[in-house]
Amino acid sequence: MNRSPLWALALVAAMLLLQAACAATDSQALLGETTREAASGGLSPCDLRGGEFTLAGFARPGPGSALTVYIEGDGRAWATRARPSDDPTPREPLTLRLALRDPAPKLLYLARPCQYLAKDQPAGACESSLWTEARYGPKVVDALNQALDEAKERLHAETLSLVGYSGGGVLAMLLAAGRHDVTDVLTVGANLDIRAWAAYHGVSGLAGSLNPADQGPAMAQIWQTHLVGAADTICPPWLCERYLDRIGRPKRARCLVVEGADHREGLVRRWPELLSMHREFVGEKEAAGLDLTGSR
Repeated sequence: MNRSPLWALALVAAMLLLQAACAATDSQALLGETTREAASGGLSPCDLRGGEFTLAGFARPGPGSALTVYIEGDGRAWATRARPSDDPTPREPLTLRLALRDPAPKLLYLARPCQYLAKDQPAGACESSLWTEARYGPKVVDALNQALDEAKERLHAETLSLVGYSGGGVLAMLLAAGRHDVTDVLTVGANLDIRAWAAYHGVSGLAGSLNPADQGPAMAQIWQTHLVGAADTICPPWLCERYLDRIGRPKRARCLVVEGADHREGLVRRWPELLSMHREFVGEKEAAGLDLTGSR
C-alpha cells in the first residue's frame, strides 16, 4: 500500500509527541519520588525561574545569611552512546542524598534545566543540546544564575557556598567565576577540563559548552576543593590534577582523592567527614582574615 509523504510526516510527529509525553510522565514520577525523599530530610519544594525554564529545587530555609547550594549532575544525558536521552532527569538523585547529609542551616538542592520537567515548560524549550554538547553552555549557566538570584531573595541569603556533583561541579565553577557572592566551591567527581575529559573517553568535544580549565585567571580566584574517587573511571583523579595545572595550581584550590569511592559509590556514607575537610580548609582562610568574596 502506497502512503503519501504527508502521512509519513504525521506519523513522525505523532511519535515525537508520544515520546515527549512519556518523558514528561517519567519526570513527574521521578519528581514525586524525589519530593518524598527530600521531605524525609526536612527539605521542601522550592521551584525557581531561570529564564524560560522552571528549575526544580528543594530548600531548608534556616537562619543565617549563608546559603549552601547543591547543583545536580548531568543526570541521564544519554540513552545510548550515540543517542541522547529524551529525559535528563537523574534516576538516582545522589546529589540530593549528599545534601540531606549536610547540616547547613540554610540549604538548597537545585536541579538543572529540563530535569524533573515542569508541566508548564514552554514547548520546544528543552532541546537535547541542553544536556549533551551545550550542557555547560551560556544558556544553562544563565538559567542557573537567575535561579540563584531568586533563591537568595526568597531565602534571605547574602552569600553562596556551591556544591556540585559531576557536571554540576563544572557549572558550580562557571557560576562562581562570574559572581561576587560565592565564598567557596566544593565539587565531587567533576570533569573540570572538559576537553581532556572528552579525549579520555573518546567522545566528541562539548562544542557548545564552556570549559573551566580554559578560564585560568577567573578559576584561580575561587576557594575550591575537588573530591575524586580513587576508583572513579568517569572522572579519574589525574583529570583533576590536570585541571589544577591548567589554572596554575593556586593555593586556593586542591584535589582530594577519596579512597574506597568511585564516581557514585562510597560518597554518601563519608559525606559529613568530607564536608568537614572542605569547611576546615575554607575556615582557615576566614580565620586569617582573608576576604572570600568580591575578588572576582
